Amino acid sequence: MSGAAPATRRLTAELADWALAASFETLSPNIRTEAARAFLNWVGCALGGSGEAVVAAAERAALMTGGTGTATVLGRGRRTDVVSAAFLNCLSSSALAYDDTHLATVTHPTGPVAAPLLAEAESRAVSGRDLLTALAVGIEIQCRLSNALLLPPAQANVALYITGVTGPVGGAVAMGRILGFDARRMRWAIGHAATQGAGFRATHGAMSGLAVPALGARAGMFAAHLAAAGVDCREDVIEAPKGFLDIFAPGSDPAHAVDGLGSRWELSANTYKPYPCGIVVQPAIDACLDVAAQMRPSDRVESATLTVHPLTMVLADRPQPRDIFEAQVSLQHWAACVLLRGAAGIAEVRQEVIGDPGIAALRGRIAGRADNSLARDQARAEVRLTDGRRLTASVVHARGSIARPMTDDELDAKFLAQATTVLDAGAAGSLLAVLRGLAEEGDAGAAVMGAMGEGGAP
Repeated sequence: MSGAAPATRRLTAELADWALAASFETLSPNIRTEAARAFLNWVGCALGGSGEAVVAAAERAALMTGGTGTATVLGRGRRTDVVSAAFLNCLSSSALAYDDTHLATVTHPTGPVAAPLLAEAESRAVSGRDLLTALAVGIEIQCRLSNALLLPPAQANVALYITGVTGPVGGAVAMGRILGFDARRMRWAIGHAATQGAGFRATHGAMSGLAVPALGARAGMFAAHLAAAGVDCREDVIEAPKGFLDIFAPGSDPAHAVDGLGSRWELSANTYKPYPCGIVVQPAIDACLDVAAQMRPSDRVESATLTVHPLTMVLADRPQPRDIFEAQVSLQHWAACVLLRGAAGIAEVRQEVIGDPGIAALRGRIAGRADNSLARDQARAEVRLTDGRRLTASVVHARGSIARPMTDDELDAKFLAQATTVLDAGAAGSLLAVLRGLAEEGDAGAAVMGAMGEGGAP
């Protein structure tokens, strides 16, 4: 039986109309704040990941195929065309797996929306209010489409890397706002973006997995520019038979995409990571940190059992990761690092740590166990020490979850730790101040780039 939406529900038009009708004034204070937090977190992650090998390699490809230098590649001292800059900056923001997450769908929503917006804001004056409104709207539509694809009655397909499927639509919608689209062009942009949606979890554990959000950013931006140039598209691609919902989620409920638009915000369910790894691993990290706090300096770990949500075992059961890309999504690696090093930061995914014989040996003695009764932000750890003692810890809500969100101070500290890998402390502080007051800027692109000096060049 087809999962297409009823013909009477014009989903593409509903999304387009709402996206155009929203304004900064209609955003609640909480949503304005959350949009600014999302953008701040994204810029920090883009700067922090800009020096990674995957970004350098992708930059070589992008510069071979890109156009004139109108937009900045953050942290790398280069300029390229807006589409390539959106791709590279989104890739930087995902390179260390430090980007944000919509917990219900494990979508990483800000990168595919923020990267096109910032690139475009370098070539036209976009106020801070307009940028934040476009960001909030693009994230909202991306997350709502993700809900429609994954939440009951849809049969959730965990093989989909959902950021790559819905991210193009979020980016295209945000771009349509600042390009001044009418409703028809917005429907075209949604259609062009939806037909480029793609991504599957088999790409995890390699550079390709990190590129999925970036490909979404590029697709969304190009979709918007196609519509701006007059390339039309069928105007009901989301709900049409053989369209977006019908292909990706037969049997889904289209109401997840549109009901409550503007009154109930999925952006409120967006979260920020305290650790640079897959979101499904983070509750187990917290549990292991609680165990590590109980240990004496002389204690040695014999073995450990981690009880986690089943999705963690599906996505992160990697006892012996070979490199940073596999380590980012390895439950066993992060547990071993915390129990031996007492830390869960960027240093823990460097090759010298991944290949450390002690870390590797302990990874092999860590077992993961799925428990359907646990929520995604819960985990339990039981650690057996060589002297026979057992230490345990349970995490009801992980750090960075909806129930235990990162505070502004924690988010600022995360931002500065990443930004200062590229900028000096003064420039990083100035950039933080601009981002915290972005709504008051008349030209957001100029303000952000001005605070970074030469575009965050190393």
